Amino acid sequence: MTKAIEKIAWAFLLLGMVILSYLLIKSSVDGFSISIKKDTNYEVTGQFGDFVGGVIGTFFALAGTLLIYLSFREQSNENKRNAFESSFFEMMKIYRDNVNELRYRKYKDKDHIIYENRQVIREIFAEFIECYREVRKFSNSKKVEDYLTPRYADKLKKIKEKINPKINLIELARIDIAYSIVFYGIGVEGESIIRKNIQKKYNRYYYYKLLYFIKLKPKKSNQSRYFLWQQARNMNLEDLHRLVDELYENRKNPRKTDHLSELAKSFKMHLKYEKYYGGHQFRLGHYFRHLYQSYKYLNDHKDLTQDEKYAYGKLYRAQLSTYEQAILFINSISTIGMKWEFTPEKLNSPLITTYNLIKNLPGEHLYGIRYKTYYKGVDYETDELLK
Repeated sequence: MTKAIEKIAWAFLLLGMVILSYLLIKSSVDGFSISIKKDTNYEVTGQFGDFVGGVIGTFFALAGTLLIYLSFREQSNENKRNAFESSFFEMMKIYRDNVNELRYRKYKDKDHIIYENRQVIREIFAEFIECYREVRKFSNSKKVEDYLTPRYADKLKKIKEKINPKINLIELARIDIAYSIVFYGIGVEGESIIRKNIQKKYNRYYYYKLLYFIKLKPKKSNQSRYFLWQQARNMNLEDLHRLVDELYENRKNPRKTDHLSELAKSFKMHLKYEKYYGGHQFRLGHYFRHLYQSYKYLNDHKDLTQDEKYAYGKLYRAQLSTYEQAILFINSISTIGMKWEFTPEKLNSPLITTYNLIKNLPGEHLYGIRYKTYYKGVDYETDELLK
């Protein structure tokens, strides 16, 4: 639009110059000329000036008006850009503050360690991988209906058709459950939230037992109970399910243990203990809300071209560590964060692929999860290196 108006303004100016040149040449041919060697006939020159000014001045005035309009418009756009940059860079500052405020105290290597800043994201991602492996260990069926309700399976199939037919719905369900456990934790409140999600989407009979299995895992500081957990974790699948079935069926009367196997008795489920997965909603919730709103603000801005938006988005993405991109990837394919890409808000672009937000993930997969299956439209850094 701006270039078109600018071309019109210059066209008026050029047309005015051409007409002026034509009139001067024509007046010379007709015997009229302006010269300092002759006496000036003001009556004639006045008439000629009025005529030229009336015709040529109109074109020059139009050109000037259009150029002034463009100048004001450019100034207005500059003011809008300054206002956008002020808000956008303030969002980046808040993001950095959010990361710098992260703290996580965790028992590891026979001592309590305090993780700070981006180290926290790394530890949370490590917990997700642990939980994902435990969920996968417990899950042995290859039938989608054993994991998903028919209604939710239909919804995921539509997403699969839109994103990539190669997506494995069972893997997607395992990722979602594992991430929900890490995100909400399996304390009283966290388990309540997860159970509500399971009721709407998953096979309750199967996943309630899975949750019970994960709940058996204590904090590592509880060494005796953690040793029992490791014993259970290393069982073959048939024996593991038998143990979980025993404890699950006995959950309403945990003090009555005379009918249980010796290993089941040794868990002493009537005693209170701290669960391993305490949840990170208070850390990740605010972190992802702010990150999402930052990119939504950028994406919704009407006064920027797509190239300009991508340049700003790239600048923001450069702030994200590899582990942040990894946990963003997991968040975005879970039900907690599908609005990033799989189910974007109305009129909103799919943000992950539009801004290549997981561009710097290394290799081909994350502990067996092939991220390119879910985001084949991202221009990955590893692919660029192979060109």
